[in-house]
Amino acid sequence: MPRAALVLLLSLCVLFPRMALAQDDVISQVQDWFSKLGKPKPPPVEELGARNTFTINPLALQNSQLGVEYERAFGKGFSLYAAPEFAYGRTPEAWTLSLAGTLGIRLFVLGNAPSGIYFGPEFSVIHQIRSQNHVRRRALGLGLGGTVGWTLVLFNRFTLAAGFSAQYRSIPDLEAEGDGALRVQVIPTPRLAFGVAF
Repeated sequence: MPRAALVLLLSLCVLFPRMALAQDDVISQVQDWFSKLGKPKPPPVEELGARNTFTINPLALQNSQLGVEYERAFGKGFSLYAAPEFAYGRTPEAWTLSLAGTLGIRLFVLGNAPSGIYFGPEFSVIHQIRSQNHVRRRALGLGLGGTVGWTLVLFNRFTLAAGFSAQYRSIPDLEAEGDGALRVQVIPTPRLAFGVAF
């Protein structure tokens, strides 16, 4: 009989802590359930997908633009993009070099940036150098315009884009004899671009 009592006592010592732990677990689950009662569920975390694109627009080459563009999305409806420009021309008497860059904002009215329908302003700075008869002249010009379009990101890897932009540019005319002459032009640029998203 003492042996049976001893076995019973050892069994209770082993099982009682486990039962107490299970009881505490049930109590904590019930308390947790009551604390969440009546509170709305948190919204699910939404995957926004690729946030960067790098595209090439061959149609921009006709305006002495490289047609290369990098875009970075911030949030669902807003992105910034940058596009460099380069042009070089040479004649027997002179050569001209033009370096420029465009910075723009895209506001998405449909879709999640950088994929969807957008519009927005863009701003450019143009630096020109002209050398003629061993005399170099430099000038700095500015441009202001806007863009509209549509971008599609496929499988979070590939990008197709179509759109149109137009810029009003005012650039000092380095071919004119005197200083202060301005060359004003409107540069329309259709966009049919493709590239990668990451």
